[in-house]
Amino acid sequence: MAEPHAERSVRLDKAKAYQANIGSPYPSASQRTHSVAGVLEQFATLGDSPVTIAGRIRQWREHGKLTFAHIEDVTGRVQVAVSRETLVQPQYGNLKYFDVGDIVSVTGTAFTTHKGEQSILAQRLIMLSKAIQPLPDEWYGLQDEEQRYRRRYVDMLLNSDLRDMFKKKATFWNSIRQFLLGEGFTEVETPVLESTPGGADAQPFITHHNALGIDLYLRISMGELWQKRLMVAGFEKTFEIGRQFRNEGVSYEHLQDYTQMEFYWAYANYEDTMALVERLYKHVITETFGGLTFHINDFDVNFDQAWPRLDYVTTIKDRLGIDVLTASDAQLKAKCGSTEELGRGRMIDLLWKQCRKSIAGPAFLVNHPVEVSPLAKRKVDQPGLVERYQIIIAGSELGNGYTELNDPIDQAQRFETQAAMRAAGDTEAQMHDQDFVEALEYGMPPTSGFGMSERLFSFLMNKPIRECVLFPLLRPKHTPQSTETDQSVQSFDPGISRAEAWDWLQKEVKDPQLLKHMLATEIIMQKFAEHFQAANPTAWGIAGLLHDIDWEKTEPAQHSLVGADWLVKRGVHTLIVDAVREHNGDTHKLEPKTIMSKTMFCMEQVTGLIMAATLVRPDKDVRGLQLSSLKKKFKDKAFAKGVQRKNIERCQELIGVSLDDALTLCLQAMQAAYDRY
Repeated sequence: MAEPHAERSVRLDKAKAYQANIGSPYPSASQRTHSVAGVLEQFATLGDSPVTIAGRIRQWREHGKLTFAHIEDVTGRVQVAVSRETLVQPQYGNLKYFDVGDIVSVTGTAFTTHKGEQSILAQRLIMLSKAIQPLPDEWYGLQDEEQRYRRRYVDMLLNSDLRDMFKKKATFWNSIRQFLLGEGFTEVETPVLESTPGGADAQPFITHHNALGIDLYLRISMGELWQKRLMVAGFEKTFEIGRQFRNEGVSYEHLQDYTQMEFYWAYANYEDTMALVERLYKHVITETFGGLTFHINDFDVNFDQAWPRLDYVTTIKDRLGIDVLTASDAQLKAKCGSTEELGRGRMIDLLWKQCRKSIAGPAFLVNHPVEVSPLAKRKVDQPGLVERYQIIIAGSELGNGYTELNDPIDQAQRFETQAAMRAAGDTEAQMHDQDFVEALEYGMPPTSGFGMSERLFSFLMNKPIRECVLFPLLRPKHTPQSTETDQSVQSFDPGISRAEAWDWLQKEVKDPQLLKHMLATEIIMQKFAEHFQAANPTAWGIAGLLHDIDWEKTEPAQHSLVGADWLVKRGVHTLIVDAVREHNGDTHKLEPKTIMSKTMFCMEQVTGLIMAATLVRPDKDVRGLQLSSLKKKFKDKAFAKGVQRKNIERCQELIGVSLDDALTLCLQAMQAAYDRY
């Protein structure tokens, strides 16, 4: 097969020749009379009546005086036979202008081949759109993940299962809409651009309104505060389905812009909406998938069973041994194992996230502390808790509802607390929305609201959410990457604590030397995190600690792929997953993308060099190793042959650090932490 760029040139020439000899290879319309499915359904009654179909050529083969093609449209695929004797337009010799991938219309009559295949005998074959780019091989498709996402249209063209998934996703959202309309809800539209973002703890995107001369925010919730204003205005049941935006990290479960649904119901409380939501989920899942039992990640989930209730505080206490209501901030911080300065609510939330990973669900999580629910109504009998619930499925939160706070004084006080947290550096804390408080002062009836996103659909498909989006956001090609905008240097939740990572590692790895290598890589990664001023050096360290976790359980050809898969199933952040997968990029033809991933790719090999150089010293003490000696050992290719020096040598290219500086940073890190590995 010709190289793609060469074949493109050939196809361009064919398009020009078709234009010169026959007509435009891009006419404005076609005269289709039947879909492919229509032809096959009516095949027995068509007789000699001509039919016209239109679609893409998926196969094309010449056989003597006959040419056979498979034409595909959205309804199916049919064989077309083109004979020199029966073809009217174009001349048979002009078939040379047609290729696999071209979109054509075919007029002909139905016939059955001697092998019994229902086909169309072509009388006319008209080019509707000449494909200049050749399609990838139909059997193998697009193998590289980035190329699949970057050329999603080709991926879907070659993969009917992918197209079917997105049709199923349309059914998913339509069934939600029809259910709520049937329950008497009114669909509304609320602003996407806001002067004060609210309704969630999240970092917003900022844009600028030229006409008004002000900065605005893209909404971070599906009109929560606007729909509550509608409750003030006299509406009693509203919902909205649309896109919302959060300027946070991308992971297996999360995107930065995604589809969300939220509804609000006046004169109802969280008990009422819990009952409604359980019916909603069962209806939507049945309508979309035809059943209620699923295998999601490592969990078997049955939505048809009774949904139990889990107490938030008790669950954490039983699993982690700490009472989040009575514990001090210092105790919470120690239990979290975080080096960052976090608010009390954020620390409590981190502890809960450690617990949720082992819960199959479906279950309702109830009795949340007020610190993690700034917009929910307090419980009358337990004012430290709120009337809130979350739906837990396969170790994640896939739905959130509560009785809404309608006391304007209480709401103002909670906004002030959130504003203080924001001033202290918590970029996800909510802003003080004075206009909303004023609306509440006019009186909002008791109200309960609920929200869910397309994460539920991706979980039910048992696929990463990125795979379940038509066109995932990607960095434009050839865009230079700076450390300031690199996601791996920004704050993100690693999805696993350092203590959890170490416990897990010791279960999977028994070789003490390999454990030393991984501990040393953790140390080096933390050093480079500080060098690049990354917000969370601990997360970089966890990436280094876990990078070879599958070494003793896999063949070399699968090393890092299996480990990355393990991390995904444990809920580890995609940035760490990618760094683990890509550090063995030479084997898997993967190029590291983030600064963290590039650092791992280049620098984890240095640990072996430093350890080997230390062992040949009389005192076996890394603290006495000099940089000059290490550089000599690096240049001596016979020394520590297993060290992949070509990876290390790419440090200038990939992370903008010279070889001398890179070796210096690694040596300093391992010398300073000599007693940790």
